[in-house]
Amino acid sequence: MSKKSKKIVLTLVVILLVYFLFLPSITPELAVRKQLLFSFHPIKAVTSEVRQGRISNDPKYGTLYEVADQAITEPFIYLKKSWLGWRVTSVGSGP
Repeated sequence: MSKKSKKIVLTLVVILLVYFLFLPSITPELAVRKQLLFSFHPIKAVTSEVRQGRISNDPKYGTLYEVADQAITEPFIYLKKSWLGWRVTSVGSGP
């Protein structure tokens, strides 16, 4: 691999990393998993089941998603959709 192609690959990896870490997610499930990752549950972020809750389109919080794992202390996560993607608006132990 030449120096130029290594720089291009490194640049693409950095851009994707910045996109994943700082911009909203493209799916609600990915946003919930990113929230779990940032709240120091990396294994649960990959293995836990994520399902949509009973509350949807709440004007203040958004749509409720639940993480089906007893070890998570805050399994209820509200998400809102913007033109960039899904972002977490609230996290808690009850809806």
